[in-house]
Amino acid sequence: MSWDNGIIRGLPWHINHAASLFHGYSVQNGFPLYGGAVKLPTSHFSSRAAMNPLSRLLSWISPASSSVDPDTLAALQRVVEVVDKVFAMTPGFDEKLTEPVAHALDYCARLVDALPPPVDIGRQYFASDPLVHAFFASADDIGDMLAASAPVRAYLAEPRSHQSDSFIALMAARRTEKQVLGVVMQHGIVAAGVPQSLLLLSDRALVFPAIDSEAACTALRAAAFDSLLRTFAGHIELAKVAYTSLQSERELERVRLRSHPVDGQSDFPSRYIAALDERLRKQFESLQPDAVIAELAGFLMQPEEALNLEPVQLWVTRAGVIQSGGTQDADASAIRFMELTSRDRRRHAVLPVRIRCDEAREALERIQEAREHMLLV
Repeated sequence: MSWDNGIIRGLPWHINHAASLFHGYSVQNGFPLYGGAVKLPTSHFSSRAAMNPLSRLLSWISPASSSVDPDTLAALQRVVEVVDKVFAMTPGFDEKLTEPVAHALDYCARLVDALPPPVDIGRQYFASDPLVHAFFASADDIGDMLAASAPVRAYLAEPRSHQSDSFIALMAARRTEKQVLGVVMQHGIVAAGVPQSLLLLSDRALVFPAIDSEAACTALRAAAFDSLLRTFAGHIELAKVAYTSLQSERELERVRLRSHPVDGQSDFPSRYIAALDERLRKQFESLQPDAVIAELAGFLMQPEEALNLEPVQLWVTRAGVIQSGGTQDADASAIRFMELTSRDRRRHAVLPVRIRCDEAREALERIQEAREHMLLV
């Protein structure tokens, strides 16, 4: 399946281009097959249009988009890049998605604005800051996280990293709770075998390093919008996989029917194939550009279903035991962070952090020295 509307160079180019896109296709029962084999409907982007920047630029300039702010126009271009390049040649694409894209951008901006101020992260804060202590099992884990972060390594290799003594990044970790039996003091008596919940923060990662808070917010807004687009793009890919599976199932049923004909008293195979054809038709129509754009518009108008941020406050002891029920131990402290639910539906504890560049470079040097030592050994 190919979609093209030829709005850049006029009707003659459209006809020739459409013919070239469909070259080699055969159609059976209204569904495209390529070379007699099952073929997934894929989007084609004209190499001629892609090689001509002027034609692509002209396709974006329309009376509807002339009054759209630059951020929304850039986001519309990002939609084309992430979801489907054929959108750039679909009439009315920008008109249909301008409002939903602007709404999603506003939601992403509010999402980032809800993040707390950056927290200083470093070995010197492990013992004094309960929040840092809750995220790391030891002070050495901080350096390990810095050295393992590819975005941090890339940032420190850039000249801009020398313009400031520190940088801002987003720290994310998988939050889980482990149920154990522990020892507690109850009414002056030591009680053993008491059910407890331990706070576990694993798979820590640092992403989107930036020179200051403003640059970090800009990067996070763009990343949040990208997350929405990739969530939807993943949904479309699953729909295409379902289309391919239906095609395969239909062809297998036809082969089975030809190989083992049934008597005239049973029409079940024919009815089953007809049902598969109907499902294929509906799936085919749902993958048309106009249908995908309409679905994307509805998705972007409700971005909170795919990307959500909620504040979390827990009372946690130095041993990582979560306190509940209104009673806290003497060494329990309140920690606050945000919990993000993203496109993979997993929940991550996220926290903006500030890290000194010299400490990050020292962590990288220690890891490099350890690797060189292992090579020598």
